[in-house]
Amino acid sequence: MLVLFSLFLSYLSPYISPDSFLWPIAFTGLIYPILLIINVLFLVYWTICFKRYAWANLIVILLGYSHIEKLIRVQENQSSTYSEFSVMSFNVRLFNAYNWIEGENINDEIINYINNTNTSVVCFQEFYAPDELPKLNYPFSHIGIQSDRKSWRMATYSKYPVLKKGTVSINGEHQNNVCIFSDILVETDTIRIYNVHLASNWFQKEDYQFLDNPTVEGAENIIERLRVSFSKRSKQVNAIKKHMNTSIYPVILCGDFNDTPNSYAYKQLSEGLLDSFVEGGKGLGQTYNGKFPALRIDYILHSPEINLNKFETFDSNFSDHYPVISHFD
Repeated sequence: MLVLFSLFLSYLSPYISPDSFLWPIAFTGLIYPILLIINVLFLVYWTICFKRYAWANLIVILLGYSHIEKLIRVQENQSSTYSEFSVMSFNVRLFNAYNWIEGENINDEIINYINNTNTSVVCFQEFYAPDELPKLNYPFSHIGIQSDRKSWRMATYSKYPVLKKGTVSINGEHQNNVCIFSDILVETDTIRIYNVHLASNWFQKEDYQFLDNPTVEGAENIIERLRVSFSKRSKQVNAIKKHMNTSIYPVILCGDFNDTPNSYAYKQLSEGLLDSFVEGGKGLGQTYNGKFPALRIDYILHSPEINLNKFETFDSNFSDHYPVISHFD
């Protein structure tokens, strides 16, 4: 019954600020996919054993249907044809500057991949340019500083003119977290595109080792790191949301939220916007390519007046994140 109650609590996670005394509920939102799988297995077991507990599992699972559709979609994509205007969001993990991924010239492969996709706008997080900017086939750009290390940047590249550039002041600009916005002229319409990288959990090597060799001390360290990052993100999203509310243009918000759809951060940022994956995606929404399975932490959200044609997640091994693309009419 504990995992069933935890699943129910995960439904409340988006509505409770991590800065409140109820912050531990945020953990249930983070592990929602795991809780869902366990409860589905219990449902199958209780059903086979003809136990009345099966009804409890079924009811709680169905109560969270709206959360399930943010994790996995079985709908057909809306169109098989691509529109002229598209937006990609991609955390490129510093173009593999520290050789996390084995292989030569990973940075060149990423750049070639981006150029070959021919996407209208590309929003990069953890964009690394120590000496010179990469040779991307985009005439317009907005390059922002992502941390005290000036080579760590946020970047938005566009095939359309950028009319205005700016930075949203959020807590943590000098801790690898920042939000930039670009007003882009698409034909005769202007769209404001926000490119965001919210507070990371900053797991260290020993934290990942905890998964293979659990210890009480290791659990305490991870819980504390998550508590701090939950709190940072709650403050950051409030600042971004306040800024978005001042926009006179339709909005596209994309980036690495470092949080799941069952989170306070996602709930705040997605209010009044449509989730491209929910509207036009298909299959499992996983965007994190790491040890934690089924995590969806990269998003493209858009104003309702912007019509989505298709959404795609690309299974690539260039980073610990998968690139996501929204095609708009």
